[in-house]
Formats: sequence, structure tokens, C-alpha cells
Amino acid sequence: PRHDPAGFSLPSLATIRMSVVRVLAAAVPLVTGFGAVASAQSAVVDEATLIVTRNGAPIGRESFTIIRAPGPGGQVFRAVGIRGLGEESMSSILATDSSGAPVSYEFRLTRGGEVLQHVQGRGRPDRFSVLVQTKTGEAAREYVLKPGAVLLDDDVFHQFFFVARAAVGSEVTIISPRTARQERLRLAELGNEPIEVRGQRLSARHLAMIDSSGMRRDLWLDSLGRILKVSIPDKS
Repeated sequence: PRHDPAGFSLPSLATIRMSVVRVLAAAVPLVTGFGAVASAQSAVVDEATLIVTRNGAPIGRESFTIIRAPGPGGQVFRAVGIRGLGEESMSSILATDSSGAPVSYEFRLTRGGEVLQHVQGRGRPDRFSVLVQTKTGEAAREYVLKPGAVLLDDDVFHQFFFVARAAVGSEVTIISPRTARQERLRLAELGNEPIEVRGQRLSARHLAMIDSSGMRRDLWLDSLGRILKVSIPDKS
């Protein structure tokens, strides 16, 4: 097994993987999604399209825009994304505070124009409440927000942008609203290494997130904290 600089043993990368790689700027402005409006004081901190692959074969695309804007308590972020994967389409909008902790969330999963799942999340001091609605009913859950908490929905890859920002030391707490999970993960800093993006060889900051079962998710960022690549064990 590989070791991180802190001396911890890292689990090996799984043979079967799902990955996303940054390929180009978003084809359309996404800040208008869900009624979001970008003011003159807002700044786009990341905007791109990610190619989603399984075992190296492309299976879909995810386009996103992340905006930083002034808020009541300081800078806030707003991340809007859309994704097509076969017959299914996902759309999401996440608002966070300056540390990356979730403030509000909305997600829709549709197939053939029919809404299969609708998620709404709202934050208040030290708490984040989620309502998940499907064709068969609804479920509500409340999560405790502690320093280092970040919302990371299953299969929504651009939200990895907030992991490094929210981490406290070598740990980050993940809230996964659609699977009703909250877990603390170890965050291993693996230094800079070269990766290939759009045919270019770039230097990237490599982070590994490891949960209690040993499952590992790898994340590569550029010097501005923008997503270059994400790789996770395939869940199929």
C-alpha cells in the first residue's frame, strides 16, 4: 500500500473505477438555472464540463458553474450543475458559506421529462435539514453541521470543489442527502503530481479521501483549487 506524507497507509486504488476529467468550459451559462442571478459583484471561480467515464469509456457529461458573491456574513458560493447520463438527467444548485458548509440545496433527477427524485435542503445555525421526495413518498432528515462539513451528493462530481476548502486538518465530514449518510473521512494530502488534461500535462494537487471502510476517492486540483480530475470506486 501507498503511504501519505503523514505516514498513514493508504488503501489501493480499486480496479473498476468511475472517473471524471475536466475537458472544456461550460457550453452554456448555468448561473441562470433555478432562478439564480449573477450580480455585478459576483465572480465565477470555476466553470467547466467534466467527462464521466467508467473503466475508461465515456458514459456522460456534467457541466457546472461555481460563483463567489458577497453575502450577509461574508463571501458565499453558489454551484449550479447539470448532467446527462443515458436517459437520466440531473440538475443541482448548492449554496455554501465561505468555508464550504451547505446553506441550501436543490436537486432533481428526471427521466424522459418525469421527475423521479426531488431534494431540498435548508440550513440554520449548526443544522442542515433535508427533504427527499420520490414517486413513492418522502423522507426528512436533519444533520448536525460541525466545522469541516461539506455536502457531497452521490454522482454530483463538481461538488468536490468544496472538499479542500471545508476540510479541518486531515478530516472532512460528508453529508450525502440522497442516501441519508453523514460520515467523517480522512483527507490525505499526497502532494503535487503531473496529470494529463485535454492533451496537456499539468501539475495537480492530489488529495485522497478515505472512509471508515477503506473506500478511497481521489481528487486532483489545479493551483486555484479548480477540479481537474476525480476518481472513485465504481458502485455497480
